[in-house]
Amino acid sequence: MIDFTAVSREIRSLVSRRRELLTFLGSVFAALGLVLQNVLHGDLPASLKALEGHVFAFYALMLMAPSLILALRLAKLNAGLTLNGLLYMRLMQEQDFTRKGPKPEQAMRPNVFGVSFQMFLLANLIAGFSATLLALALGLDLLYAVLAGGLAFFLWLLLYFRYHRRAAAFAVAKAASEKCTPFDREQWEAHQSGSLEDANHDMITILALVGLMVFSAFEGLSGLGKATAGSDLPSQHVQDHGPTAYAVLMVVTCVMGLVAYLRLRIAVGHRSLEIDPTDRPFRPLRLTDSLLGYLLLVFLFVLSLHMLLFPRLEQHWLFGVDAAAFIGALLVEQLTLIVAGRRMHAVVTK
Repeated sequence: MIDFTAVSREIRSLVSRRRELLTFLGSVFAALGLVLQNVLHGDLPASLKALEGHVFAFYALMLMAPSLILALRLAKLNAGLTLNGLLYMRLMQEQDFTRKGPKPEQAMRPNVFGVSFQMFLLANLIAGFSATLLALALGLDLLYAVLAGGLAFFLWLLLYFRYHRRAAAFAVAKAASEKCTPFDREQWEAHQSGSLEDANHDMITILALVGLMVFSAFEGLSGLGKATAGSDLPSQHVQDHGPTAYAVLMVVTCVMGLVAYLRLRIAVGHRSLEIDPTDRPFRPLRLTDSLLGYLLLVFLFVLSLHMLLFPRLEQHWLFGVDAAAFIGALLVEQLTLIVAGRRMHAVVTK
């Protein structure tokens, strides 16, 4: 039997665990950035001075191992969310107090714009970045180092889709073969309210994760000038290419954070409309707490883009790009909410 209480509790439990893993990912990145800076500044005690000759290999290994494990855990959590989400869709086919929604077999495909995939992708990219850095520190040529990082990235990506496919197939088979236990509107509304709370907490977590990683990257940039010939990477290469690598990582982190945050804003509006069809959560240019959080993410994105383009563009062009990026990100958010609002209202009011 498919039980509403068990399925809804498991969904919320999985979302909560995903949130805690994201917090841990940001903490690992920030803490290792401090370690790298301290080593480059020569702040280690005498008993650990030998580590200075292997600083980048040590940093890359310490970042790669938890990133790979976290990415794999996020992939497994996504599989759990996929399984229980499809069972939830099956349950919704058995009620008559709100819209039934899609059938499980219609929603088996992975959502590449979803929060789970974006956060898995971020952890996986960090793992690929650190694997490339480790290969460089061990003496491999740039081409082979990039191939090593790319191999780690694509292997984990394949595992993500494999876990998703298996979970979806199991859920659809279970939904077709088992009956659903009855549930009432009060149980459904309690789950919807809890999901709204979870989505708002997730938005704050993503904002904190992106901010922590961006400012940790800034701190890491401040220490690259101390890289010497005694480290395991040539100091000139570190100073020439290190800022670009950090800036690219900052931009990618912000873009994924923006996508995940916007996806959560749509989910919040969706839940609100299902509970109260007269609500208007998708009104444009409405200064809400969610919009302010999004603006903070846009600021971090523009700041990261500025750092990436700073050595390559003249100042007047650079500030023009900053303004265009800020306005463009805001327009994308507002247009997405307008389109989503029209679709949701059309579906809810049928």
